[in-house]
Amino acid sequence: MKKHKILVVDDEEGMRYMCKSALERAGYRVDVSQNAQEALELLDKDEDYELVLTDLNLPGLNGLELIREIKKKHPRCKALLMSGTLLGSNIDIKNYLHKPFRLTKLFLKIKQSLSSP
Repeated sequence: MKKHKILVVDDEEGMRYMCKSALERAGYRVDVSQNAQEALELLDKDEDYELVLTDLNLPGLNGLELIREIKKKHPRCKALLMSGTLLGSNIDIKNYLHKPFRLTKLFLKIKQSLSSP
């Protein structure tokens, strides 16, 4: 069975490593990044990433800006946004996790994201 490769982007170290640990236990290959610029560099080096799990509030480029860049440069890579802030109705994003979340919700959203066209 193929192990999906995921990049977790969050400026909070605890959140990065909680997600990494849980996802690895679930059978995913996981790397982490603390900001959008570092994430884009990792994506440019490795085309195997299938999904980026990113926080909204990042230093520099925010999570929405990161997702826009991913869609331009790596159109086959999926993105899942997470935030402790409720998103306004003017933001059109389907793949969204509100923090705090249960791991079962994280796994479900990742499975849905990876299986969507």
